[in-house]
Amino acid sequence: MTWKTLRAWRTWRALTAALTLVAGLSAAAASPAFAGLDGPVAANMDQHCAVETIGSGPTTIAIPVDRVTLNLEAAGHDPNDSSITATYSIVGTTKTGTTTGKFDPVKSNVTLTFTVASPPLGAELDVHYQVSWTDGTSYDNTARTALAPCTLANTTAVNTSTWNNYVEVADVSQQCTTVRFNINGLPVYIREDIVTVDVAHGSPYPAGWYAGQAAWADYWIPGHKGYTSGASGTFDSTGHARLTFRLLAPNTGSELDVLASGRESGVRTFPAHTWTTIAC
Repeated sequence: MTWKTLRAWRTWRALTAALTLVAGLSAAAASPAFAGLDGPVAANMDQHCAVETIGSGPTTIAIPVDRVTLNLEAAGHDPNDSSITATYSIVGTTKTGTTTGKFDPVKSNVTLTFTVASPPLGAELDVHYQVSWTDGTSYDNTARTALAPCTLANTTAVNTSTWNNYVEVADVSQQCTTVRFNINGLPVYIREDIVTVDVAHGSPYPAGWYAGQAAWADYWIPGHKGYTSGASGTFDSTGHARLTFRLLAPNTGSELDVLASGRESGVRTFPAHTWTTIAC
């Protein structure tokens, strides 16, 4: 595919996305199907399996969990003054959960995470999200997909079928060190994990589309309500942005989720999601 063909395809996608956006935001009651980049809030969702320990001391029990991550973007609407509620339910069961958030005023997106404990095999997952702004604009939709097959014997299953590839996480590296603090005149050393995220342009697309554009790396650790802003920067001429943030006294061995966001030559913010284990 030539550069001109890619550009023409991209222009066509932008036009169809804009038409879908106008229709969806003006008639929220007629919500379109879960449609990734073409939806009014550009929804992306993935799942991955993990293990959590409940209880304490000799009564601890390991259970499988399904991490469900939902990323939304205010595609075509000012991100300010928003309110978002997302709820998951497992079809045929009483399992449910709700979380809330709002669009970041700079990145124009938000990432929400559910942890589904001991997910039933073969069941279907519904994720309902409702977005509203103080100007009266609103949008809601329900995405249905199969639950990831998470068991203690299968802790690595992944379902990322709805994520686009405009931005990718090329690498996540960690450097373990210590930080010195003075408390009452005495030195105290605390572990620190220096995390560097290589946010890259999507491999099908030219690096030049991204050079000089903004990029971000946020993170989530189990037990946190939402994602924490990690670092920001810009893509270089090769379409990469190497962003670094620090975790002070992290829980060694805990899961670390990274949500990268980036822009190409436009106002859209594209996400990429990955996860690793805290090494320090």
